[in-house]
Amino acid sequence: MRKIINLICNKSKLARELRFNVSFIRETGYIPSFKNPKTYNEKINYRKNNPKNELFSICADKIKSKEYVAEKLSSDYIIENYYVGDSISVAKIKEILADKGDLLLKANHNSGPVYLITTEATDEEITRKVDDVNNQLKVDYGKQLNEPWYSDIKPGVLVEKRLSPQEGETDIRDYKFHVFKQKDGDFKIIVQIDFDRSGNHTRSFFDDELNWLPFYTLYADTGVCIKTSIEMPKNYDQMLTAAKTLAEPFSYVRVDFYNVDGAIYFGELTFAQGSGRSGLTNKAYDLWLGNLWQGDPSY
Repeated sequence: MRKIINLICNKSKLARELRFNVSFIRETGYIPSFKNPKTYNEKINYRKNNPKNELFSICADKIKSKEYVAEKLSSDYIIENYYVGDSISVAKIKEILADKGDLLLKANHNSGPVYLITTEATDEEITRKVDDVNNQLKVDYGKQLNEPWYSDIKPGVLVEKRLSPQEGETDIRDYKFHVFKQKDGDFKIIVQIDFDRSGNHTRSFFDDELNWLPFYTLYADTGVCIKTSIEMPKNYDQMLTAAKTLAEPFSYVRVDFYNVDGAIYFGELTFAQGSGRSGLTNKAYDLWLGNLWQGDPSY
């Protein structure tokens, strides 16, 4: 019986790997080499298969990461928690809405979805979102996407304050700093900014001085005009410094911040963007980013 179970498990694993490889080729346009990685996406997959940094699971946990960042930077960077627990109820959400106003609801052990619930939400909407988050707690996300650090996180629920967009904008501005630690201890940083998430979602990349970089990924090949310039946000240098501080223990990490009229808030730390299959303009840019990643991807 054990041999049969092992055979079924091995076949299931092979099937998952085959599906992923097919998806990788479809999204990136090339056949990968995960054992001898050179491109950015190949190195992410090497990391997924060989994770060695104990901080991965701590910093991927949406609850513990806030404690980590508060210690490394300051509690000023932390979005207020309204609730942390092993599950959530509709009654609890209604209580928080009445007391605090609009909120964000999420599980701590995966990469989403994150739900906005406003004071105008219907009972049906609240129930649907609460049920989904509670059901997310039953899923081993690390096993599902082969990102093992998520499997080491104790599943829980986080409810936090909703940050409001700046005047004149429909979405809060999200700055994602791709931080590559160099052999000399310095850092190379690529800034990813997503625009108009709730409408015509586009994504642009810039260097650390916010000069546009001429490549694209998801959301950019749909005919929508891509933003190639952006004003320097308030306290931008502070964000850069904070990103480098949080990136210090890693060969590469994506550090996310929100900037609301100069007030900077921590978003998350991500160790495998797109689960290692984010299609770029072409393989040349994938290789260019891979060359910026100079350290051992396992860390």
